[in-house]
Amino acid sequence: MKKTIYLIALVGALFISCKKEGTASTVESKNPDQIGITVSKSANIEMVKKLTAMAENSDFPNFKANFAPKAVIHDNMNDISIDENIKMLQDIKANGMTISLSKKPLIWEIINDKADEKTGVKNYVFTYYNATFSRGGKSVVINYNMIFAIKDGKVVEEWDIYDSAPILNLLK
Repeated sequence: MKKTIYLIALVGALFISCKKEGTASTVESKNPDQIGITVSKSANIEMVKKLTAMAENSDFPNFKANFAPKAVIHDNMNDISIDENIKMLQDIKANGMTISLSKKPLIWEIINDKADEKTGVKNYVFTYYNATFSRGGKSVVINYNMIFAIKDGKVVEEWDIYDSAPILNLLK
């Protein structure tokens, strides 16, 4: 009987020791330089996928509804408003050009632990699309990179980076 009690006490002590050690290693695994997390699925990512599809399909009223009233878009480092961006997309369409985005972009969200002191933004969605611009019988494919700063479910700032030369050549 003593051996059984001793064996139960020993197994219990080992179990508790292993459990404490596992907890300690979990706490220590966070990188001290880590300031947020990256996710591949989120409501913000789904919103960005929907709003890019709206732009592609010229659904501008619903597209605009995803942006804060004073949102700024940095289109290849030219600062424009959402209304100016929509006008640019309408002009592209009026010139007989279509835009088609890849259906499986590289897309992820970075969620910072603390909001930016100036903007209050914690959430940034990064995208890499292959965009096909077509006009007449010609088309070009470019890498279209977009970053969306999102606050309270609205885009407050967007950065678009792409090579505009192939697009301009299609307009000639």
